Amino acid sequence: MGDALVVKRFDEFHQLDRKLLQAWEQFMCGGFLPDQHRPVIASSWERCASLQVDPLKYLADLIPQEDLLLEKKEQNYLLLSTAKPYIEELFRYFCDEPFAIVLSDPEGVLIDGRYNRRVFGKLERQRFLPGSNWSEQSAGTNAVGTALAEGQPVQVFSAEHFCQGWHNWVCSASPIRDPYTRQIIGVLDMTGEKELVQAHDLYLITSQVYKLEQALVSHLREQNLLSLQALLDAMHDPFILFDNDGRVIRLNDPAKFLLRMELGKPLFPALDPPVHPVLGELSQKGMETTYRQENGVQWRVRILPYRFGTRMMGGIAVFHRLTAARQSQATALTRYRFDHLVTGDPNMLQLIELAKKSAFYEKTILITGETGTGKEVLAQSIHAYGPRRNGPFVAVNCGAIPKDLIASELFGYEGGAFTGAKSEGKQGKFVAADGGTIFLDEIGELPLDVQAYLLRVLEERVVVPVGGTRAIPVDVRVIAATHRNLKEMVRMGKFREDLYYRIHVITLTIPPLRERRGDIPLLVRHFIKQSSGMGETCIDEEAMQALSAYPWPGNIRQLKNTIEQALFHADHGQIRWCDLPAEVRGRGPIPASGGKRALPRRRRSTALDRLTLEEALRRTRGNISETARLLSVSRMTIYRKIEEFRIDIEN
Repeated sequence: MGDALVVKRFDEFHQLDRKLLQAWEQFMCGGFLPDQHRPVIASSWERCASLQVDPLKYLADLIPQEDLLLEKKEQNYLLLSTAKPYIEELFRYFCDEPFAIVLSDPEGVLIDGRYNRRVFGKLERQRFLPGSNWSEQSAGTNAVGTALAEGQPVQVFSAEHFCQGWHNWVCSASPIRDPYTRQIIGVLDMTGEKELVQAHDLYLITSQVYKLEQALVSHLREQNLLSLQALLDAMHDPFILFDNDGRVIRLNDPAKFLLRMELGKPLFPALDPPVHPVLGELSQKGMETTYRQENGVQWRVRILPYRFGTRMMGGIAVFHRLTAARQSQATALTRYRFDHLVTGDPNMLQLIELAKKSAFYEKTILITGETGTGKEVLAQSIHAYGPRRNGPFVAVNCGAIPKDLIASELFGYEGGAFTGAKSEGKQGKFVAADGGTIFLDEIGELPLDVQAYLLRVLEERVVVPVGGTRAIPVDVRVIAATHRNLKEMVRMGKFREDLYYRIHVITLTIPPLRERRGDIPLLVRHFIKQSSGMGETCIDEEAMQALSAYPWPGNIRQLKNTIEQALFHADHGQIRWCDLPAEVRGRGPIPASGGKRALPRRRRSTALDRLTLEEALRRTRGNISETARLLSVSRMTIYRKIEEFRIDIEN
């Protein structure tokens, strides 16, 4: 169990207390270790003497900066979150007894604690608080530091403490070890007034540490699975994680939509040859097999072992399509992915999930939304996410091409088809997009005769160039977009009804920026970081309020242009209200106070900051590093704000 004192009677307590004090005074005067000292205490005193620890010390050392404590909490976040319920359980067990339950990091710095009100004042005066250093080198013999030094549970009573300042206390502590590496990652300690000394206190501590370490196993396993899921989600090829029974426990979107796999379903019957009988014999290099879908598509499957520590947990199946998609010679590339969409708005997040699903559904997509909402960004993201990502993405603005040239631009033409045509003819955009995606922006601007031609291409999957007779087969995914009301245009006879229903299979509507104002601070900081070429630029509260209040008829495109203008005018690394364009500034900055409906300046700022932080945390699913990057601040600032606003990132 560790090294604990046994004090059976009250008179024994006082007798032992006096003997320990005499032994301490003798050691301090002559440097001789008393024979009656327990070996663990004697060894600790020798270390403290060689380290020249001050035996008259009364106050613990504090780490130099508050940010350092936040950094330590960040570094030990898993330990902190896992230990909390066990600290609370132990604290409730002692109810009104004058004890403190504290947690330290592997260097002996306290990072968390619960204190009984009867003892808090005394411990506070001696700095027994988070941020104080209780290693032996800093605080002499004490349960935290000595448990770290000895690597075992230990109880230190009264004048067994090397420093006189701690003689009124008894402390019991046990090191906490990583369940797999067995390295010490912290210490759980219980400290109280020395009159309360009990040998079983050390047993209680070691019992809690045992349960804590078992919980760490579960948390580490779950954390490992979450990290693996993040990796799966970043992969474009189907990825499946399965357990020892061959059942799917994690998979990414390509596996869901391309392979029609589901959680909990058995994987092995679909593979040829089956994998399950030899799963336990898999080497680190794994093995290969194949998977054939009902539609004839064949995949090469690489099976790798999935271990957690030394335990075999199952396997990872990586799928690669054997029938390579046709590659076009077009050079058009996509610049945008779904992770380029900056949003915390629930409706936008739901739209993105629907768009991801549509990427694997080979039907025409219609994207609607006002000008500047990012229709092409969404279209590129769909292309880059789906099975056609290795093919070209060809964008055509139907409203920017003269009406008499739009047909030849889309479908190509034969040499000499019309006056001014090239003698060798020209390839159309549909042929250029073969094997990939064509994006028809502002499809509502197409003339009616071209609409009829487009309908034929969509139905027959062939293109006949203008002036030609040869039909060219094309394999193209069509994504159309418009800011117009096509249904109204159909009613007015300006858009073909049959074409409308042909392109209206999947409709994605992007809300205007004024309907998701919570995204404005996120977008502002994103554009500042993206556009500023002269170091870190910030924005003051009044400027942010003006940006948040403006209706943005030009949506995200206008907001980005506004930020670029403001950065040009901004001085001293800060965008102010006066740096914004006149139409955005409106009537003037919102006053800090005055008027019944105005909030105090500090309160409004806090509310805005909290909203921005919560939206960023939602977007990044609680990832602190990603949230800091998104908001262009340090991770320490994120942790400080989370504590200040008492945000529960787990929910």
